[in-house]
Amino acid sequence: VVDYYKEACRALENSETASLLGKIQKDWKKLVQMKIYYFAAVAHLHMGKQAEEQQKFGERVIYFQSALDKLNEAIKLAKGQPETVQEALRFTMDVIGGKYNSAKKDNDFIYHEAVPALDTLQSVKGAPLVKALPVNPTDPAVTGPDIFAKLVPMAAHEASSLYSEEKAKLLRDVMAKIEAKNEVLDQFMDSMQLDPETVDNLEMYSHIPPVLMEKCAALSVRPDTVKNLVQSMQVLSGVFTDVEASLKEIRDLLEEDEAQERKLQELLGKVPPAQGSPPPPSPGLAEVSKECSKYMEVHEKASFTNTELHKAMNLHIGNLRLLSGPLEQVRAALPSPALTEDDKQVLQNLKRILAKVQEMRDQRMSLEQQLREMIQKDDITTSLVTTDRSEMKKLFEEQLKKYDQIKVYLEQNLAAQENVLKALTDANVKYATVRKALAEVEHKWNTTVQTLVASYEAYEDLMKKSQEGKDFYTDLEGKAAKLLEKARAACQAAEANRQQILEKEMKKQPPPRPTAPKPALQKKPPELE
Repeated sequence: VVDYYKEACRALENSETASLLGKIQKDWKKLVQMKIYYFAAVAHLHMGKQAEEQQKFGERVIYFQSALDKLNEAIKLAKGQPETVQEALRFTMDVIGGKYNSAKKDNDFIYHEAVPALDTLQSVKGAPLVKALPVNPTDPAVTGPDIFAKLVPMAAHEASSLYSEEKAKLLRDVMAKIEAKNEVLDQFMDSMQLDPETVDNLEMYSHIPPVLMEKCAALSVRPDTVKNLVQSMQVLSGVFTDVEASLKEIRDLLEEDEAQERKLQELLGKVPPAQGSPPPPSPGLAEVSKECSKYMEVHEKASFTNTELHKAMNLHIGNLRLLSGPLEQVRAALPSPALTEDDKQVLQNLKRILAKVQEMRDQRMSLEQQLREMIQKDDITTSLVTTDRSEMKKLFEEQLKKYDQIKVYLEQNLAAQENVLKALTDANVKYATVRKALAEVEHKWNTTVQTLVASYEAYEDLMKKSQEGKDFYTDLEGKAAKLLEKARAACQAAEANRQQILEKEMKKQPPPRPTAPKPALQKKPPELE
């Protein structure tokens, strides 16, 4: 659909079409351009969905971003269109905008895949499902009967029609050759994927892109950005540590109390050592243990979020420091190609040949236009009225000779194509290594820019989550501190109770009985020895 609308747009740019349509030509062209952007946005939306199904999350982001950019261009061109068109654009913006925001957020915080440049991905090719039928303006079935037929003799009118057919045949023959060559040229250029405007793209490396300049400018008026983020995370870490220490102390108190209680039970002979379940704690300690377990569970869940938040901060803090620094450091951080003199020579030669290709195209289009204009203006009706019927064929041959010169020019242009494409093939072979290096540098450059922009956009979210974490742990710290005091008091009460039980048991036990002394051994008489 996009390709057909592009063809329609080129037709509207034709000078003949413009003069025929008048003022409405601009409106039609604007409408067609709007539809080109709109359907291109829809195409990239579907490419993004396909990337999502294939779990290519970086590609998904760039396709949705491209769809959003194209839709914004369509909206700009849609000013003055009916409300139904505006409503359709708003609906599409809701769909694409939602998809892009969701994909970008998922990639920034979950997948962290590099977002490739759009021109590094395979371009979307149109699939023609219908064949356009040409319209012949001289066909009576199209134009209806000639209202001026009676102004000239019927014989002259018939002869003029025959001459028109000769001109049409000449044009068809020439156009068949041109279209055949153009098809070969288009297929060749598509396979090469060479764009004269961006074949080296060295200009972009000489300056910081506007999107990055905008972020640097925003941070320049907020010099404490990094400092505030670091301090916020340090405060969060401090509160986190305090909570963890309080909960650990409570757990230690409970374990110590349990050990003392077990020792008491063993002394009293109620529970065999190393057997049986732990003795039940006092009601006060049971409540403390229950609350401590609840706080420990909450703390463990929040600990994972806290760790992820610190990882995200460490990921972005360096980039934020870079964006807050001098622009020279930002420019130095962006990758740039290092080309040798031979590489530069290869580039210049390739660009020169590409310029030749474009010159050949332009000349071919110009000659074709001239031929069409000559044929359109060629009217020999006056000569036909005064020419005998037997001389008509000779008159046609003489009149058609006026096209010989422009046919020669076209033949030369078509013949030159083979040599130009051969030279371009040789230049492209030499360019392959340079192209690969430039593509790698451009990919790194785009990735670096996107990473820096993502770090800037993540700052507000990090600050918000850091504050939420501080609020959460401050509240938990207060609760843990109160629980710690409660645990200490309960443990002291339990220890005092154990001491009282021991004293009572000691009083119940009878005093030990006195034992008779053993008789001393008598020594045997010597004679018995």
